[in-house]
Amino acid sequence: MNTKNLAASLMAILLAGSTSHAAVMTYTDLNDWLNAVSGTASLEDFEGATEDVYFGLAGNATTSPNGSLGLSANANFDDNASIDVSPYVSSGADINGDVVVNMRFLDGGHGSNAQETVTVALPAGVVAFAFEYNNYDSGDDGAFLSFEGTNGQIVGAFDSTVDGFFGVLDTDPGAVISSFSFTGDPAVGTGVSAFNSFDDVRYSVVPEPTTSVLLGLAAIGLGLTKRRPRALVAA
Repeated sequence: MNTKNLAASLMAILLAGSTSHAAVMTYTDLNDWLNAVSGTASLEDFEGATEDVYFGLAGNATTSPNGSLGLSANANFDDNASIDVSPYVSSGADINGDVVVNMRFLDGGHGSNAQETVTVALPAGVVAFAFEYNNYDSGDDGAFLSFEGTNGQIVGAFDSTVDGFFGVLDTDPGAVISSFSFTGDPAVGTGVSAFNSFDDVRYSVVPEPTTSVLLGLAAIGLGLTKRRPRALVAA
């Protein structure tokens, strides 16, 4: 194969690969997630709130203290979801600092009750999000995590009975994540509604990972086309 054909083949392979769907990655370590997004993350720690803000009822959506996140819910009562400033509406909700997003009596859809969901709307162009989670429910009742966007799905790796960090990254080129949600999970715990909280929401806009590779290999391909094999001299 001559150098022009080789360069063209390289580009064809790379371009074909850049349009394929990559995996949604999950992380339970903050540093691993930060490395995956090249450290380019914004943080909402909710510490800018000075008083409780209730948004449990549909129609009472609010924004986070720094204005970057939208918060909404479809609960039965307004205080079922809140930006909760210490002292907390329910003891045990604390994570870091003096403010959390508290989800109280998050119903898993038992009996005639509908499943209740708390949703966090993200800024435009986000491809990764993360948070700190706390399950302070006496019966370990919890929620399942899902996200909406290009490849929206339920995140099966999330375990709401485990406290601590959890992060998600959609590595599909061109994909975006518009929001993520916690929904009462009837399969978790021994009760009918969950007492959980979250804090320190991080989100990131990451350039397509194939871009630099494509440019680099394109340059290599162009370099190859400029090279000419030396003529062999008979001995």
